[in-house]
Amino acid sequence: MKNPKINRIIGYAIFFAGLFLFYRGFHYPTQEDPVNGHNPILIGISIIIVIASAVWMFLKVRCPHCNQLLHLKLYNIDVCPYCKKNTNSK
Repeated sequence: MKNPKINRIIGYAIFFAGLFLFYRGFHYPTQEDPVNGHNPILIGISIIIVIASAVWMFLKVRCPHCNQLLHLKLYNIDVCPYCKKNTNSK
């Protein structure tokens, strides 16, 4: 998929899913503490997911023409700031 807008949305969806799992890992009910228990496996998986989302965005949110990294923030990326070409089509 070469559309950087869709790749950025996918990256943010994966990122927020990882953050949610990180939160759930620190609020996992256990026998000792049914309210604020910890699940180290869930915390580890969530850290891997957050790192994977960052790698996804650094590899996929690029200009289809010059292959430069585009803004990962929620800026409008219709035009590449480096080559000034439209990022919707090649």
